[in-house]
Amino acid sequence: MSAFARSAAYLAPIALLLAGAAPAPAAEPAPTGLWYGVLDPAAGVEMAFELRVERKGKGLSAVLRNPPVETPFTSASWDGSSLDLELAAYDARIVAHRDGDGLVGTYTRNTGTVVLEVPFRASPKAPAIPVPAAGAPSVAGEWGMVLGPAGKEERLLGSFRQDGGRAWGTLLSTSGDYGPLHGTFDGRRLVLTVFNGFFIYRLTGEVGPDGSLAGEFRARASAPQPWHARRLDAASAATWLPDGGSIVRAKDPSVPFTFSLPEAPGKVVSSEDPAYAGRPMIVTFLGTWCPNCHDEAPLLVDLSRRYRAAGLRVVALSYEYTADPERSFRQIARFKERYGIDYPVLLAGTTKDAASSAPRAQLAGFGGYPTTLFLDRSHRIVRTHTGFDGPATGERFARLKKETEEAVRSLLAGTAQPSSRR
Repeated sequence: MSAFARSAAYLAPIALLLAGAAPAPAAEPAPTGLWYGVLDPAAGVEMAFELRVERKGKGLSAVLRNPPVETPFTSASWDGSSLDLELAAYDARIVAHRDGDGLVGTYTRNTGTVVLEVPFRASPKAPAIPVPAAGAPSVAGEWGMVLGPAGKEERLLGSFRQDGGRAWGTLLSTSGDYGPLHGTFDGRRLVLTVFNGFFIYRLTGEVGPDGSLAGEFRARASAPQPWHARRLDAASAATWLPDGGSIVRAKDPSVPFTFSLPEAPGKVVSSEDPAYAGRPMIVTFLGTWCPNCHDEAPLLVDLSRRYRAAGLRVVALSYEYTADPERSFRQIARFKERYGIDYPVLLAGTTKDAASSAPRAQLAGFGGYPTTLFLDRSHRIVRTHTGFDGPATGERFARLKKETEEAVRSLLAGTAQPSSRR
């Protein structure tokens, strides 16, 4: 056999093998850029938000946008076909793949007892913004809102802003705000939504002949709740909701507030430890599942760092969804890592059994999370605040931060006095 024949015989099987093998599919490029997303927890009811995915070194970073507020994802990855965006502190994530020029997938959140799943999709094309007719009314301002059916009404304060057909703002309650709602107003119909990793809300309404607003509010896939609102002047807006400092109080203001709870398995932290003796304190009741508690955390971290040398101590008491300590401590660790928390976050119990817990038993009128206590050097409660007005509330956010710092300075100066309210 000639050299040529031997070579052909040798190569023939290889050629046949290569001819029969399907070429490996090329990995698709990562879906970087600005995406306009929606969650669809109920047929025909969309909650809109934005995603921005960017290159970061050899990997990705991403933020969840509810203009003007941005929430960074804990991690972002692309394996060539699937996008994975994690919000570890909420035990939540978005997993999606390309579908034409868009993305489709699922948002999931693990509550510890059930995994919530909501369809997700996104487009690189921005939705149309309406142009209100000349002379159309504006929704900008403060609105006194009543939410819910007769007999179960809840008072909320709507705070809205508008620029052309764009509208944004939030709803405030006695336990905090509803996050950065955003959307459109065409001169008659208002549509605002928010998805910040936890909240999934949609508010729709129309302007009535008398200038009032009325419509429906949805939370995730729940049944719509009716609402109506009237415009408030500055004086009425200031008194529409009870002041955050007037809701919770010490059952006995003369008795020190105490706690003794685990920071980790086998490690108990007590208000009577030498590290806290004779020190003014901030004690906050929170849950790692609570968005308003996430809003408050950076402020407490900042105050702890700046005033620790002067004697201030900060401690958080966390009430989690489940009675599984392993999961609860994991979520607390994620919460601390996200905000760089250097003060103890103690596991106080579950939300279900919170009312009977030892810390709660010392309080009257508990109104929700976060609730923040200010303790003097004898650990008597001298001030309280229920709820937290986060970044979506604009001027209220700035004012609350200023008032909180003034309260800290008063504690350190020894000028704060226990309330006599009983």
